[in-house]
Amino acid sequence: MEVQKMTVTRSSLPASAQYARLGFSILNVLFAICIALQVFLAGFALFVDSTQWGMHGNFAMYFAPIPVLLFILSFPARLPKGIKMKSLVLIGLILLIFATAVFSEEIGFAAAAHPVISLGLFLNALLIMREMTKG
Repeated sequence: MEVQKMTVTRSSLPASAQYARLGFSILNVLFAICIALQVFLAGFALFVDSTQWGMHGNFAMYFAPIPVLLFILSFPARLPKGIKMKSLVLIGLILLIFATAVFSEEIGFAAAAHPVISLGLFLNALLIMREMTKG
């Protein structure tokens, strides 16, 4: 007896799940754009005007909750487990990036991981986008 893998196609999903997927996709793209803008703000503060570090820190507060919304939306969107896990990874990376910023003096050289974590956030958002477009 052969076991067939059941896959859900977009057209067979209820409208609510399709809307949830659309919302998830939009939020994920918005998150990736915010990460890119955040890196730009850091570069701006570092190379152009050091008084702008506050803008870099404040802007993060606006988009940091997006990964939590992505994780929550992944359930009504009926997304695969892999995307749900990547959403959880985004949450973990957000917590780590805030920890490296807030506790930079206490953790010393480990605070240098802060920009590397931002690369992880951006890459993970791109991986989610790729997986969402697979079909």
